[in-house]
Amino acid sequence: MVLKLTLVVLTTGYGVQTKLFTPRIKALGHDVTISAFYGLQGSPIVMDGIHVYPVHKHPYGQDVMQAHASHAKADAIISLFDIWAIDAQLTTPWFPWFPVDHEPIPVPVLRKAHTATKGITMSKFGQRMAAQSGLDTWYVPHGVETKVFKPGNRLEARERLGFPKDAFVVGMVAANKDNPSRKAFFEQIAAFAALKRVHKDAFLYLHTDDGTRGGDGVNLIQYIQRLGLTPDDVKFPDQYLYSMGMPDTYMVDVYNACDVTTLVSLGEGFGIPLIESQACGCPVITGDWTAMGELCFSGWKIPKSEAEPEYHDHFDAFEYRVSTGAVAERMLAAYDMRGNQDYRSLARDGALAYDADKIVKKFWKPVLAGMEKMIEATK
Repeated sequence: MVLKLTLVVLTTGYGVQTKLFTPRIKALGHDVTISAFYGLQGSPIVMDGIHVYPVHKHPYGQDVMQAHASHAKADAIISLFDIWAIDAQLTTPWFPWFPVDHEPIPVPVLRKAHTATKGITMSKFGQRMAAQSGLDTWYVPHGVETKVFKPGNRLEARERLGFPKDAFVVGMVAANKDNPSRKAFFEQIAAFAALKRVHKDAFLYLHTDDGTRGGDGVNLIQYIQRLGLTPDDVKFPDQYLYSMGMPDTYMVDVYNACDVTTLVSLGEGFGIPLIESQACGCPVITGDWTAMGELCFSGWKIPKSEAEPEYHDHFDAFEYRVSTGAVAERMLAAYDMRGNQDYRSLARDGALAYDADKIVKKFWKPVLAGMEKMIEATK
């Protein structure tokens, strides 16, 4: 059976996954269309032979999600964003590929997932949380193009980026769009400040919005100044280019230029920067809760005991806020292991399991076959 699929997606990390997997799913012989939002309005476009539908009036495309699927004569809808935000009336079989970034699985997520034909969790943690609440899901992780994200010359990468060539470089790749920050920017920047007091050659690169131009994020420039850090200590990307989207070549340089990257969020549905960083041979610092712990192949996992639980009444579930001291301790350990080739090799080897081609073969092919059976059964 050749499935006609409509994928409902948004930009940022989910957009990256759409770019990776839609052509690969199409190459398996399925007919794929995309229902996009946040960036496409007014009229459809064709991208690499794939028809892309725009939003209409609802910012998340809820008013046209089913209409797009009907117009495409789709056999199934695969949505790729937070399931609790979906409020469309769907008649086409629906297979949401969704994150779980709290513990236990949030009540609004569970409630919505029970209305789907069958859900697809993007982390083993998410599948485990779903199973503990009686919800059966498939597991398909996110992936990375390991032929692009790969180890390179560190000094050349630093020269292209304008990083100090002899510094110990800590990187953080995360979206600044919540206040309080779900990505725990303040704790991780404060940890870097503690590292800087011990090692004067430490340098921090924050690949994010600096928070000075409005929006819902936190003002990182103000916080950095309050900690006594200077522009010589901390670097951001060009803010205009960042807002337009940086090419993969730039991000590969970032990961290759870093000695370690840090992503110790309150919770992650997956955590793509962890995979991208390690694919380039750069070890990571992360938390051992939600999806993050399963994505650390080389580096430092901070146990839940070194974080404080935060309850969110809307979700009826917990996130975990790490202590500054816990992150600082791991940054100091990473400094002591700078340049260690065993760490860098382990990072690359672990990330290879998440190569996009391998994900399609090992996970998407059997899941799509399972969809076919369920759709045939309903017919």
